[in-house]
Amino acid sequence: MNSAGNFDVAILGTGFSGSILGAILARQGYKVLLIDEKEHPRFAIGEATIPQTTMMMRIIADRYDVPEIGACSTFEGMHQYVTSHCGVKTNFGFVYQQAGQAQNPQEVTQNIIPHLLVGYDSHWFRQDVDAYLLTVAIKYGATVRQNTNIVDLAIDESKVFLKSDRGEEFFGRYLVDSTGFKSILAKKFDLRESPCRFKTHSRALFNHFIGVKPYDECIDSKAAWGVPQAWHDGTMHHLFAGGWMWVIPFGNHPKSNSPLCSIGLSLDTRHFPKTNLTPQQEFDSILAKFPGIAPQFKNARPVREWVSTDRLQYSSKRCVGDRFCLTAQAAGTIDALFSRGMANTVDGLYALAGLLLKALEDDDFSAERFEYIDRLQQRLLDYNDRLVHCSFIAFSDFALWNAWYRVWSFGGLLNVFRIKKMQERYQETGDLACFSGLNDPLYLGSLCPDLQRYEELFEQAASTVEAVGEGLLSPKEASDKILNLFKQSDFVPSKFEFHSAQRHFNCQFNFDDIVNIFAWSKSPMPELQQLCF
Repeated sequence: MNSAGNFDVAILGTGFSGSILGAILARQGYKVLLIDEKEHPRFAIGEATIPQTTMMMRIIADRYDVPEIGACSTFEGMHQYVTSHCGVKTNFGFVYQQAGQAQNPQEVTQNIIPHLLVGYDSHWFRQDVDAYLLTVAIKYGATVRQNTNIVDLAIDESKVFLKSDRGEEFFGRYLVDSTGFKSILAKKFDLRESPCRFKTHSRALFNHFIGVKPYDECIDSKAAWGVPQAWHDGTMHHLFAGGWMWVIPFGNHPKSNSPLCSIGLSLDTRHFPKTNLTPQQEFDSILAKFPGIAPQFKNARPVREWVSTDRLQYSSKRCVGDRFCLTAQAAGTIDALFSRGMANTVDGLYALAGLLLKALEDDDFSAERFEYIDRLQQRLLDYNDRLVHCSFIAFSDFALWNAWYRVWSFGGLLNVFRIKKMQERYQETGDLACFSGLNDPLYLGSLCPDLQRYEELFEQAASTVEAVGEGLLSPKEASDKILNLFKQSDFVPSKFEFHSAQRHFNCQFNFDDIVNIFAWSKSPMPELQQLCF
């Protein structure tokens, strides 16, 4: 046997989450081992950021004194320090498609990222981003072993033991698994739920393409509806009954020099069961069904091997135990819709790093100390599952989607104010206690976890959409009911017309809008004042 060393923490997976956690721990002087059965950088999904992701990365960089993580949190920082192969993201664009019909330019929605508050988000070419983060972990002293397949592990009251297929032995005080569905830790301790508890039933096929035509050049929807921003400037989604397609361009900015565009389909397995078609044949069949999508791909071609999955969703009975934790995609996954997977990952990493640093100091790695991580990750997954499940129901009817998507949009806006307030107070004072509001909020897992009124709105709206899925309400009845929830809610700013079915574009802020929304947030409601100031 070949003993390869003793470590404080062993981390399985050298991708995004493993590298960030490894960098944090190594920066604090601990011996960290990062292991991967393959090699990074490599193709990975999770290519579009949202404000919650990037703002939390800035907080992680500040709290744990790893400024290199903060470099990934802005489009400008990415291009200065990381890579020129990343695109800009100024909006979420949603274009509704119906089989056999030209796209109706009135059936679109767009959610603008409030860049005056948070800056622009990015389209991450993950190979470059993950390689950069892994290098940061190495810079601070982490040991990296790639192409190292762990075939056995054991955990007792004093240590973690890992064994590779080459007979190498590794020892640690704690084990973090940030791999994915095939987690050896989940298998060893029978942690997977069977059947999976989630309501979402989707599968995916995806690839990188060249020659994808900007959608703005395919249809004159901007002139027809006054779309605020070019579709090509953001993450674009084609929506249709039973599924959706993402379009993530990496070369949509003058500073970007990548010709690639990430393309993926997420399909409800009950509407689109898997067949014997090859991924390319299935992709072509979708283009044939939807003439509103096909023009984007007239001269496009994939450049990698297709990835085609079975059902994406899986869940875990628990995420923590004595001396171990499942995090990120090792704990479970839902769907790429709304780009929330990466946001949930950084939320989990922020909390796990803090608890793990205290455990390392105290030499106490009992499961009880990490109970919050289990609760947090399970709630994030459950909440995201409901958000996505309701969205797949809403894909059946544009009016229903138009009502439902603003529930997500408004929750994200409130969370931007919540996190922004913490960041500003920290910048003013340098006091890490300014981030205490991130610890165990009232509605764990929620889009806006500190505000009861939003949680009540979300609950009522989600129940309304679910009633459509159960055949208890028509899409028209449900959409009217959701819009009325916004109209009757006195904490929703009337200026932005979330209650109006005619307003298809949310969060379009200029400077005067920012002034007005801050004035709105000074309302006499204590909850709102605490959230926004």
